[in-house]
Amino acid sequence: MLAVDDAQPVAASVVQVGDARERFAQWREGKSGKVLSVSVIGDSYSAGQDFYLNKLVQRVAGEVGFAGPGYVGFNHGAALGGTHFKYTRSSDKYFGGDWKVSDLGQASPDSRTVTGRPGAWLQVDASPTPRIDTAVTQAKLLYLGNGESSEIRYRWSPAQDWQPLKLEGSGVQEVPLTGLSAAKDWSFKLEVVKGAPTLFGLWMSNDQNGVRVSKLAASGAASADFYHQDPQWQVQWKAAVSKIPADVYLIMLGGNDQGFGVKPAQYLQNVQGLVGMLREIQPQASINLIMRQDTTRSSAYPMSAYAQVLEPWALEQRLGYANLQCAFGPDVKRYAAAMIGPDKIHPVPATGGKVIADYFYGWITGAKDRCDASPK
Repeated sequence: MLAVDDAQPVAASVVQVGDARERFAQWREGKSGKVLSVSVIGDSYSAGQDFYLNKLVQRVAGEVGFAGPGYVGFNHGAALGGTHFKYTRSSDKYFGGDWKVSDLGQASPDSRTVTGRPGAWLQVDASPTPRIDTAVTQAKLLYLGNGESSEIRYRWSPAQDWQPLKLEGSGVQEVPLTGLSAAKDWSFKLEVVKGAPTLFGLWMSNDQNGVRVSKLAASGAASADFYHQDPQWQVQWKAAVSKIPADVYLIMLGGNDQGFGVKPAQYLQNVQGLVGMLREIQPQASINLIMRQDTTRSSAYPMSAYAQVLEPWALEQRLGYANLQCAFGPDVKRYAAAMIGPDKIHPVPATGGKVIADYFYGWITGAKDRCDASPK
């Protein structure tokens, strides 16, 4: 994490576009197109899709349709990673050769980039299920040009011939990928041939109606990793994130701010900066701030200290706001043993993860029995 102790609040005009629940309802009523694009910005709670995100996306997409994987970053992969779109840097089945993985805090959709030398390769495997059609009809590669020419090659199945592709230009770039396989169980492989290209990830879609969820999250990330004062950093970050369509942003940061002892006022300034950048690139998007529940980890500030500064500002700015403490209940010791893992930080997927997924589902879809539902 890069400290931004002298960050200043970013002025942001009040844009009344509704929270996630209102935007979802409008979309289901047919008022905003055939696809609802959602981008999730966060830390390991969201980057590790098994905690809640995979369950949530499968449940919602199973009901309203699946419009493709969206952003598949080469840092942490897809929202449906591990089940439907398999990729991880921690396995030599999917990531090998001479790659340099950047530190956190890069001006990248998921806070990191990967730079490869000739022979470096990566792979994404699709695995369909009855309710999730993994076929894709459009794909593009997002990368950071350095003014020099690099070359990669790629294919969509082991039986397909390699397709060469030159990567040129400076700054944030995108290039369409061709030769997509009609098969639902495709296997995309990319290999560096020449130069040292710096890559962000893939963006992919299909021609179906439904939700498309992009995961813009990074394990270990704090609020300062998604907002820097440096103007050039902001220009690059906005250019990269603007390549990923979004009708709704779900932002859940703060857990690592707590771990690093970041002051609540500093956390708020970083979130204000992040929201300001999003409003510049997607002024009509619904922006929603989610506060994580507390755990038994020793820390300088409880999560409620961050909530106390975030909630009033979110309401003032007409942003969506939700607090997972509502779902877990006020007594940390009562739920921690069964729902929080031995690291005292992350939820147990089958218990705490399910609570989070169920809460998000109820909040987004407007379920009447959720813990924060308005009284009748």
